[in-house]
Amino acid sequence: MKFEIIAPQGIILETEADEIEIPAKLGYVGVLEGHTPFFAMLGMGELWYRTGTLKKSLFVQGGYFDVQPHSVSVLSEEALDPEEVDYDEIEEKKKEQDELVQKGVKGEISAEEFHKALFLSKKYEIILSLRPK
Repeated sequence: MKFEIIAPQGIILETEADEIEIPAKLGYVGVLEGHTPFFAMLGMGELWYRTGTLKKSLFVQGGYFDVQPHSVSVLSEEALDPEEVDYDEIEEKKKEQDELVQKGVKGEISAEEFHKALFLSKKYEIILSLRPK
């Protein structure tokens, strides 16, 4: 089936895929050729697709996706290819957010700052989990 990912920076991916797993807002959705059409909100997490025996992952966050029987279109607020990520930078950012989370637990920062730090810490954790081996 035709598979595409579009983000603010442009078309991230246009390919054929046999199987796709997408992080929806309420959980992961698996899609095969001939799937029933639907439209849903995109969550944050690992999106993977398989063509033959080749499986590839990307990080996506926010947006929508449209499933049709012979195509899937993902409109994402953010999409990252794990092979193009500076993991040292992401580890440093995660460490900073984790420190803010600890301050939030102690009541040393506002609730808004605490929730933002929790969100970013989770985001960086997901990106780090996609590090190529």
